[in-house]
Amino acid sequence: MDLQTACIVCFIFCRLIAAATQGVVCKPGCHPKNGFCESPGECRCHTGWKGQLCNQCVPFPGCLRGSCTKPWQCVCEEGWLGSLCDIDIHPCVAKPCSTNSTCIETGDGGYICLCAPGYTGRNCLLKKGPCLINGSPCQNGGTCIDNNGFASRATCQCLPSFRGNYCEVATDNCNPNPCLNGGNCTNIGSGFQCHCPMGFIGLSCSDPVPLCNSNPCANGGTCYNKLEGFQCACPPGYVGYTCGDVSQNFKQVDTQRNNLSPYHKSFKHQGHEVLKITVKETIHNINPLLNRNQVICFIVLGLLTCLIVLITTGIIFFSRCETWFANAKYRHLLRRKKDFYMKSSRDGDHDVKIIFPEKVKIANSSRVYTFI
Repeated sequence: MDLQTACIVCFIFCRLIAAATQGVVCKPGCHPKNGFCESPGECRCHTGWKGQLCNQCVPFPGCLRGSCTKPWQCVCEEGWLGSLCDIDIHPCVAKPCSTNSTCIETGDGGYICLCAPGYTGRNCLLKKGPCLINGSPCQNGGTCIDNNGFASRATCQCLPSFRGNYCEVATDNCNPNPCLNGGNCTNIGSGFQCHCPMGFIGLSCSDPVPLCNSNPCANGGTCYNKLEGFQCACPPGYVGYTCGDVSQNFKQVDTQRNNLSPYHKSFKHQGHEVLKITVKETIHNINPLLNRNQVICFIVLGLLTCLIVLITTGIIFFSRCETWFANAKYRHLLRRKKDFYMKSSRDGDHDVKIIFPEKVKIANSSRVYTFI
Protein backbone atom coordinates (compact mmCIF):
# COMPACT_ATOMS: atom_id res chain seq x y z
CA MET A 1 0.00 0.00 0.00
CA ASP A 2 1.53 3.33 -1.10
CA LEU A 3 1.30 6.65 0.77
CA GLN A 4 -1.57 8.00 -1.30
CA THR A 5 -3.72 4.94 -0.70
CA ALA A 6 -2.98 5.08 3.05
CA CYS A 7 -4.06 8.73 3.22
CA ILE A 8 -7.31 7.95 1.43
CA VAL A 9 -8.07 5.07 3.80
CA CYS A 10 -7.31 7.26 6.84
CA PHE A 11 -9.56 10.05 5.55
CA ILE A 12 -12.42 7.67 4.94
CA PHE A 13 -11.96 6.19 8.46
CA CYS A 14 -12.06 9.63 10.07
CA ARG A 15 -15.19 10.57 8.15
CA LEU A 16 -16.85 7.39 9.30
CA ILE A 17 -16.02 8.14 12.95
CA ALA A 18 -17.27 11.72 12.59
CA ALA A 19 -20.46 10.50 10.98
CA ALA A 20 -20.94 7.98 13.75
CA THR A 21 -20.51 10.64 16.48
CA GLN A 22 -22.55 13.39 14.90
CA GLY A 23 -25.66 11.99 16.36
CA VAL A 24 -24.21 11.85 19.97
CA VAL A 25 -25.63 14.59 22.24
CA CYS A 26 -23.19 15.82 24.95
CA LYS A 27 -24.08 17.02 28.42
CA PRO A 28 -26.07 20.28 28.31
CA GLY A 29 -23.72 23.29 28.76
CA CYS A 30 -20.53 21.36 27.85
CA HIS A 31 -18.08 23.79 26.24
CA PRO A 32 -18.11 23.16 22.47
CA LYS A 33 -14.31 23.69 22.08
CA ASN A 34 -12.89 22.69 25.45
CA GLY A 35 -15.04 19.58 25.88
CA PHE A 36 -16.17 16.56 23.90
CA CYS A 37 -18.17 13.41 24.42
CA GLU A 38 -18.23 9.86 23.13
CA SER A 39 -21.54 8.86 24.66
CA PRO A 40 -24.77 10.76 25.30
CA GLY A 41 -24.84 13.05 28.38
CA GLU A 42 -21.01 13.02 28.76
CA CYS A 43 -18.62 16.01 28.94
CA ARG A 44 -14.91 15.16 28.78
CA CYS A 45 -12.34 17.98 28.92
CA HIS A 46 -9.39 18.57 26.67
CA THR A 47 -5.90 19.00 28.20
CA GLY A 48 -5.60 22.27 30.18
CA TRP A 49 -9.29 22.52 31.08
CA LYS A 50 -11.33 21.30 34.00
CA GLY A 51 -14.81 21.54 35.57
CA GLN A 52 -18.06 19.73 34.95
CA LEU A 53 -18.62 21.75 31.76
CA CYS A 54 -14.90 22.12 30.85
CA ASN A 55 -15.14 25.90 31.18
CA GLN A 56 -12.31 26.36 33.80
CA CYS A 57 -8.67 26.62 32.81
CA VAL A 58 -5.92 24.81 34.69
CA PRO A 59 -3.40 27.35 36.20
CA PHE A 60 0.35 26.90 36.29
CA PRO A 61 1.36 24.32 38.95
CA GLY A 62 2.24 26.08 42.21
CA CYS A 63 0.40 29.29 41.43
CA LEU A 64 -0.47 30.68 44.90
CA ARG A 65 -2.33 34.00 44.50
CA GLY A 66 -3.20 33.97 40.83
CA SER A 67 -5.75 32.85 38.24
CA CYS A 68 -5.80 32.06 34.50
CA THR A 69 -7.76 32.77 31.32
CA LYS A 70 -5.86 30.17 29.33
CA PRO A 71 -4.34 26.90 30.43
CA TRP A 72 -1.06 27.06 32.41
CA GLN A 73 -1.28 30.77 33.22
CA CYS A 74 -0.65 32.45 36.61
CA VAL A 75 -2.13 35.95 36.61
CA CYS A 76 -1.44 37.49 40.05
CA GLU A 77 -4.08 39.10 42.18
CA GLU A 78 -3.67 42.70 43.34
CA GLY A 79 -0.93 43.06 45.92
CA TRP A 80 0.98 39.95 44.82
CA LEU A 81 3.74 39.36 42.30
CA GLY A 82 6.23 36.74 41.17
CA SER A 83 6.02 33.83 38.76
CA LEU A 84 3.89 31.97 41.31
CA CYS A 85 2.21 35.07 42.77
CA ASP A 86 3.72 34.33 46.17
CA ILE A 87 5.35 37.73 46.93
CA ASP A 88 3.29 40.23 48.90
CA ILE A 89 3.61 43.73 47.46
CA HIS A 90 2.28 45.30 50.67
CA PRO A 91 4.20 43.62 53.52
CA CYS A 92 3.74 46.66 55.79
CA VAL A 93 0.06 45.80 56.14
CA ALA A 94 1.10 43.07 58.62
CA LYS A 95 2.98 45.72 60.71
CA PRO A 96 6.29 43.87 61.06
CA CYS A 97 8.10 46.84 62.65
CA SER A 98 7.84 47.61 66.37
CA THR A 99 5.89 50.49 67.87
CA ASN A 100 7.12 54.00 67.07
CA SER A 101 8.93 52.60 64.00
CA THR A 102 8.12 53.36 60.38
CA CYS A 103 7.66 50.60 57.75
CA ILE A 104 8.62 51.41 54.16
CA GLU A 105 7.78 49.04 51.27
CA THR A 106 10.52 48.48 48.68
CA GLY A 107 8.10 47.55 45.85
CA ASP A 108 9.48 44.06 45.33
CA GLY A 109 7.73 42.48 48.27
CA GLY A 110 10.29 43.65 50.83
CA TYR A 111 10.25 46.33 53.53
CA ILE A 112 12.56 48.47 55.67
CA CYS A 113 11.94 49.51 59.26
CA LEU A 114 13.06 52.98 60.37
CA CYS A 115 13.66 52.48 64.09
CA ALA A 116 12.84 54.99 66.79
CA PRO A 117 15.73 56.40 68.85
CA GLY A 118 17.19 53.74 71.16
CA TYR A 119 16.02 50.76 69.10
CA THR A 120 17.75 48.62 66.53
CA GLY A 121 17.38 45.40 64.55
CA ARG A 122 15.52 44.47 61.36
CA ASN A 123 12.13 44.96 63.00
CA CYS A 124 13.38 47.48 65.59
CA LEU A 125 12.69 45.01 68.39
CA LEU A 126 16.10 45.32 70.05
CA LYS A 127 16.74 48.20 72.35
CA LYS A 128 20.18 49.78 72.48
CA GLY A 129 21.05 48.73 76.03
CA PRO A 130 24.30 48.59 77.97
CA CYS A 131 25.73 45.71 75.92
CA LEU A 132 25.45 47.73 72.67
CA ILE A 133 26.17 51.18 74.00
CA ASN A 134 29.11 50.38 76.29
CA GLY A 135 30.23 47.08 74.75
CA SER A 136 30.44 43.72 76.46
CA PRO A 137 32.27 43.79 79.79
CA CYS A 138 32.45 39.98 79.98
CA GLN A 139 35.83 38.27 79.93
CA ASN A 140 37.06 34.76 79.01
CA GLY A 141 34.33 34.16 76.43
CA GLY A 142 31.39 35.26 78.60
CA THR A 143 28.13 36.41 76.98
CA CYS A 144 26.71 39.89 77.72
CA ILE A 145 23.02 39.93 78.69
CA ASP A 146 20.87 43.10 79.07
CA ASN A 147 17.36 41.74 78.41
CA ASN A 148 17.35 42.94 74.79
CA GLY A 149 18.42 46.42 75.94
CA PHE A 150 15.68 46.89 78.53
CA ALA A 151 17.90 46.09 81.56
CA SER A 152 19.50 48.93 83.48
CA ARG A 153 22.91 47.22 83.53
CA ALA A 154 24.62 44.34 81.78
CA THR A 155 25.29 40.91 83.28
CA CYS A 156 27.58 38.13 82.13
CA GLN A 157 26.82 34.48 81.41
CA CYS A 158 30.14 32.67 82.03
CA LEU A 159 31.58 29.48 80.63
CA PRO A 160 31.64 26.48 82.99
CA SER A 161 35.31 26.99 83.87
CA PHE A 162 34.95 30.66 84.98
CA ARG A 163 32.92 32.62 87.47
CA GLY A 164 32.55 36.16 88.84
CA ASN A 165 30.59 39.25 87.78
CA TYR A 166 32.62 39.53 84.60
CA CYS A 167 33.82 35.88 84.32
CA GLU A 168 37.25 36.96 85.49
CA VAL A 169 37.84 34.13 88.02
CA ALA A 170 38.78 30.64 86.87
CA THR A 171 36.75 27.89 88.50
CA ASP A 172 38.65 25.34 90.63
CA ASN A 173 37.03 22.06 89.70
CA CYS A 174 39.16 20.25 92.26
CA ASN A 175 37.79 22.20 95.24
CA PRO A 176 36.21 20.29 96.83
CA ASN A 177 38.12 17.22 95.67
CA PRO A 178 35.79 15.06 93.54
CA CYS A 179 38.22 12.11 93.52
CA LEU A 180 37.39 9.30 95.94
CA ASN A 181 39.56 6.72 97.69
CA GLY A 182 42.54 9.07 97.95
CA GLY A 183 42.73 10.03 94.26
CA ASN A 184 44.62 13.19 93.17
CA CYS A 185 42.62 15.82 91.24
CA THR A 186 43.94 17.95 88.33
CA ASN A 187 42.11 20.84 86.62
CA ILE A 188 41.72 20.33 82.86
CA GLY A 189 39.93 23.21 81.12
CA SER A 190 36.32 23.13 82.18
CA GLY A 191 36.69 19.74 83.86
CA PHE A 192 39.04 17.66 86.00
CA GLN A 193 40.99 14.42 85.95
CA CYS A 194 41.56 11.99 88.80
CA HIS A 195 44.80 10.03 89.25
CA CYS A 196 43.52 6.97 91.07
CA PRO A 197 45.53 4.93 93.56
CA MET A 198 46.29 1.26 92.96
CA GLY A 199 43.16 -0.84 93.08
CA PHE A 200 40.66 1.79 91.84
CA ILE A 201 39.58 3.12 88.45
CA GLY A 202 36.85 5.37 87.03
CA LEU A 203 36.29 9.10 86.56
CA SER A 204 36.26 9.71 90.30
CA CYS A 205 38.21 6.56 91.38
CA SER A 206 35.02 5.01 92.69
CA ASP A 207 35.26 1.64 90.91
CA PRO A 208 37.56 -1.09 92.29
CA VAL A 209 39.91 -2.75 89.82
CA PRO A 210 38.97 -6.39 89.10
CA LEU A 211 41.46 -8.36 91.16
CA CYS A 212 41.90 -11.02 88.50
CA ASN A 213 43.56 -8.48 86.20
CA SER A 214 46.76 -8.86 88.24
CA ASN A 215 46.78 -12.70 87.84
CA PRO A 216 46.98 -13.49 91.56
CA CYS A 217 46.58 -17.26 91.07
CA ALA A 218 49.87 -19.15 90.91
CA ASN A 219 50.83 -22.49 89.34
CA GLY A 220 48.30 -22.22 86.51
CA GLY A 221 45.27 -21.52 88.71
CA THR A 222 42.14 -19.95 87.20
CA CYS A 223 40.94 -16.66 88.75
CA TYR A 224 37.25 -15.73 89.20
CA ASN A 225 36.13 -12.25 90.30
CA LYS A 226 33.73 -12.22 93.23
CA LEU A 227 31.86 -9.43 94.95
CA GLU A 228 34.01 -9.83 98.05
CA GLY A 229 37.28 -10.30 96.12
CA PHE A 230 38.49 -13.16 93.96
CA GLN A 231 38.67 -16.96 94.04
CA CYS A 232 41.30 -19.27 92.54
CA ALA A 233 40.45 -22.64 91.04
CA CYS A 234 43.68 -24.59 91.62
CA PRO A 235 45.02 -27.34 89.34
CA PRO A 236 45.56 -30.86 90.74
CA GLY A 237 48.32 -30.99 93.34
CA TYR A 238 48.00 -27.37 94.54
CA VAL A 239 45.88 -25.75 97.24
CA GLY A 240 45.65 -22.43 99.04
CA TYR A 241 44.02 -19.05 98.49
CA THR A 242 46.32 -18.33 95.53
CA CYS A 243 47.23 -21.97 94.68
CA GLY A 244 50.70 -21.43 96.09
CA ASP A 245 50.79 -24.48 98.39
CA VAL A 246 51.41 -28.07 97.34
CA SER A 247 48.85 -30.53 98.72
CA GLN A 248 50.02 -33.20 101.20
CA ASN A 249 48.72 -36.04 99.04
CA PHE A 250 50.67 -34.72 96.07
CA LYS A 251 53.85 -34.51 98.15
CA GLN A 252 53.40 -38.11 99.35
CA VAL A 253 52.78 -39.38 95.82
CA ASP A 254 55.79 -37.47 94.51
CA THR A 255 58.04 -38.95 97.25
CA GLN A 256 56.86 -42.47 96.54
CA ARG A 257 57.36 -41.87 92.81
CA ASN A 258 61.00 -40.95 93.39
CA ASN A 259 61.59 -44.02 95.61
CA LEU A 260 59.94 -46.57 93.31
CA SER A 261 61.99 -48.45 90.74
CA PRO A 262 60.64 -48.46 87.17
CA TYR A 263 60.32 -52.22 87.46
CA HIS A 264 58.25 -52.16 90.66
CA LYS A 265 54.71 -53.33 90.29
CA SER A 266 51.88 -51.02 91.35
CA PHE A 267 50.03 -51.84 94.55
CA LYS A 268 47.44 -50.36 96.87
CA HIS A 269 47.61 -49.99 100.60
CA GLN A 270 44.58 -49.55 102.77
CA GLY A 271 44.09 -45.91 103.74
CA HIS A 272 46.73 -44.59 101.31
CA GLU A 273 46.78 -43.76 97.61
CA VAL A 274 50.01 -44.95 95.99
CA LEU A 275 51.23 -43.87 92.56
CA LYS A 276 51.23 -46.64 89.92
CA ILE A 277 54.33 -46.78 87.77
CA THR A 278 54.74 -49.32 84.96
CA VAL A 279 57.72 -50.17 82.80
CA LYS A 280 55.90 -48.89 79.73
CA GLU A 281 55.28 -45.51 81.33
CA THR A 282 58.88 -45.24 82.50
CA ILE A 283 60.30 -46.05 79.09
CA HIS A 284 57.87 -43.65 77.47
CA ASN A 285 59.03 -40.83 79.68
CA ILE A 286 62.74 -41.35 78.81
CA ASN A 287 63.80 -38.85 76.18
CA PRO A 288 65.03 -40.70 73.03
CA LEU A 289 68.39 -39.97 71.46
CA LEU A 290 66.68 -38.93 68.24
CA ASN A 291 63.28 -37.45 67.92
CA ARG A 292 60.82 -38.30 65.21
CA ASN A 293 61.85 -35.52 62.82
CA GLN A 294 65.52 -36.45 63.06
CA VAL A 295 64.75 -40.14 62.33
CA ILE A 296 62.73 -39.15 59.25
CA CYS A 297 65.58 -36.90 58.08
CA PHE A 298 68.15 -39.70 58.43
CA ILE A 299 65.91 -42.16 56.55
CA VAL A 300 65.45 -39.72 53.65
CA LEU A 301 69.20 -39.05 53.44
CA GLY A 302 69.91 -42.84 53.48
CA LEU A 303 67.46 -43.45 50.65
CA LEU A 304 68.99 -40.68 48.56
CA THR A 305 72.49 -42.10 49.13
CA CYS A 306 71.38 -45.60 48.10
CA LEU A 307 69.74 -44.18 44.96
CA ILE A 308 72.92 -42.34 43.95
CA VAL A 309 75.04 -45.50 44.49
CA LEU A 310 72.66 -47.58 42.36
CA ILE A 311 72.67 -45.04 39.53
CA THR A 312 76.50 -44.85 39.52
CA THR A 313 76.82 -48.66 39.54
CA GLY A 314 74.37 -48.96 36.64
CA ILE A 315 76.31 -46.44 34.54
CA ILE A 316 79.63 -48.26 35.12
CA PHE A 317 78.08 -51.69 34.44
CA PHE A 318 76.46 -50.49 31.21
CA SER A 319 79.78 -49.05 29.98
CA ARG A 320 81.61 -52.35 30.75
CA CYS A 321 78.96 -54.41 28.98
CA GLU A 322 79.09 -52.21 25.90
CA THR A 323 82.90 -52.63 25.70
CA TRP A 324 82.67 -56.45 26.08
CA PHE A 325 80.05 -56.71 23.34
CA ALA A 326 82.20 -54.61 21.02
CA ASN A 327 85.24 -56.83 21.59
CA ALA A 328 83.21 -60.00 21.07
CA LYS A 329 81.81 -58.73 17.81
CA TYR A 330 85.26 -57.73 16.59
CA ARG A 331 86.67 -61.22 17.31
CA HIS A 332 83.76 -62.78 15.49
CA LEU A 333 84.49 -60.65 12.39
CA LEU A 334 88.15 -61.65 12.46
CA ARG A 335 87.26 -65.31 12.71
CA ARG A 336 84.89 -65.10 9.72
CA LYS A 337 87.47 -63.38 7.53
CA LYS A 338 90.12 -65.89 8.52
CA ASP A 339 87.89 -68.79 7.57
CA PHE A 340 87.09 -67.10 4.26
CA TYR A 341 90.69 -66.64 3.23
CA MET A 342 91.66 -70.12 4.34
CA LYS A 343 88.93 -71.63 2.22
CA SER A 344 89.96 -69.56 -0.77
CA SER A 345 93.56 -70.74 -0.38
CA ARG A 346 92.61 -74.42 -0.37
CA ASP A 347 90.35 -74.09 -3.43
CA GLY A 348 92.98 -72.31 -5.56
CA ASP A 349 96.00 -74.31 -4.45
CA HIS A 350 97.73 -71.17 -3.38
CA ASP A 351 99.96 -70.88 -0.46
CA VAL A 352 98.62 -67.85 1.41
CA LYS A 353 100.03 -66.63 4.64
CA ILE A 354 97.62 -64.44 6.54
CA ILE A 355 98.61 -62.53 9.60
CA PHE A 356 95.79 -61.36 11.82
CA PRO A 357 96.19 -59.28 14.92
CA GLU A 358 95.92 -61.28 18.05
CA LYS A 359 94.36 -60.32 21.31
CA VAL A 360 93.06 -56.95 20.14
CA LYS A 361 91.15 -55.24 22.90
CA ILE A 362 88.81 -52.38 22.07
CA ALA A 363 88.60 -49.90 24.92
CA ASN A 364 86.24 -47.45 23.27
CA SER A 365 83.86 -48.79 20.69
CA SER A 366 81.19 -47.39 18.48
CA ARG A 367 77.77 -48.72 17.81
CA VAL A 368 78.36 -48.86 13.97
CA TYR A 369 80.78 -51.54 12.66
CA THR A 370 82.17 -51.95 9.09
CA PHE A 371 82.50 -55.41 7.52
CA ILE A 372 85.75 -56.04 5.74
